[in-house]
Amino acid sequence: MTPVPETDAWTYDDFTSGELDPARWTVMAVQGVDGQRHLYQDRNALVRTGDGRLELTVDPFTRFHDTDPRQNNAKQMYQSVRRFPVPATGQLTFEVDMGVRTLGQIPYDPVDAFGTVNLFDLDTGVVLNTAATNDTVYAVVERLVLPGVTAPHDHYMHRVILDVPTEPGREHHYAITYRAETQEAQWYVDGRLTYWARLPVPVAAFSAGMALFSARDLSRYTRAEREHGQGAAGWWGPWRVRTSAG
Repeated sequence: MTPVPETDAWTYDDFTSGELDPARWTVMAVQGVDGQRHLYQDRNALVRTGDGRLELTVDPFTRFHDTDPRQNNAKQMYQSVRRFPVPATGQLTFEVDMGVRTLGQIPYDPVDAFGTVNLFDLDTGVVLNTAATNDTVYAVVERLVLPGVTAPHDHYMHRVILDVPTEPGREHHYAITYRAETQEAQWYVDGRLTYWARLPVPVAAFSAGMALFSARDLSRYTRAEREHGQGAAGWWGPWRVRTSAG
């Protein structure tokens, strides 16, 4: 008889409290090219939690920068306080419902305004996201350029449009799975496998995140083309984590 893999599943946050739990989530911060610490936080952010989900609205976006994507792209982003280790054998899976309504987004421009489910590892620069707009759902696999971690030639980013019908405010169930033995990540939407990728480096642990973004290319678009009064609203929850051995 084939042994049944052991599975451990738990809810990381069910968002039943009236305030975002600081023991579980923090506003993400990065060091910019100016050497200063910058919060991924927009002054227009409206935040509400409870009833099983976190709700975030930023309308319009106000956090822009003309040369540094780290000070421009993420308007408001939360990262998990906990880092989740990947089992040496088996897999690690994150699941969460997300709904996104973009406000003033350029239709079918996937990066003008969008919401995200994020997994990332700052020890390797690996990022695995699922993103959504009013009209598009897509997967992102990226390796960041991080001082002391990666070199410029290590950087890459793939955005892959998924065959997932959607509409403004439509909620989907998202899951991202990573298996250490094969370095393979899989993206699921509403229970269906929609994309997979093999990572260039092994990842030992992931942080989770959720965010609203605008990320049009700084070198290609003027400030007026990137900042045209758009915004977004997103909601997430509950977050569940599952590990399976074997």
